[in-house]
Amino acid sequence: MATGKEAQKPEDSEHEAAMPFTVSFNRSQSEVIFYGCLVLGVVFAAISAFTGIYLLAMAAAAPIVIAYWHYPMIERGKPQLGANEEGLYVERIGFIDWSAIRMTDVKRKTVRNVEQVRLDVLLTRPLDNAVTRAQSAPFWKKYMKRNWKRSRREHGRELIAIDLHTLAADPDEILDRIRAFKFV
Repeated sequence: MATGKEAQKPEDSEHEAAMPFTVSFNRSQSEVIFYGCLVLGVVFAAISAFTGIYLLAMAAAAPIVIAYWHYPMIERGKPQLGANEEGLYVERIGFIDWSAIRMTDVKRKTVRNVEQVRLDVLLTRPLDNAVTRAQSAPFWKKYMKRNWKRSRREHGRELIAIDLHTLAADPDEILDRIRAFKFV
């Protein structure tokens, strides 16, 4: 039995305190792809230059383009996802206002013993109206890998699907930290 002098727990103690955070790509997963393709492309180009076989120069383009596309995965200090009081941060989108987020959920899928995890963020309004502070990106980054996909849903809603399996944090912890700001 509780007496009036005992300390009582706050009602929201079961939810984690809202702490700002950012998460970037897991570099260890992508360094092999990036550097392997880059080395292969340079080797093909060098052999082509020394032997005069120009077909190898064209073959060098494919691995170099693949390395170019994967470059954001090895960049240092570039967060892909985060959250603070201002909103949910997604790289190359900016901050999405908390009031524009209708639902967040983690979806898991296993493909050939590899678990793929994504965060679905359903918006209440179009993305262009939901962004409070847009992030501008250089034109050359337009053709590089990004960590999210945008799709339209019924009634004008949009869904942002963010890959979590490529990030350097536990997907469930990311969801808990996002829901600490807005439990949806």
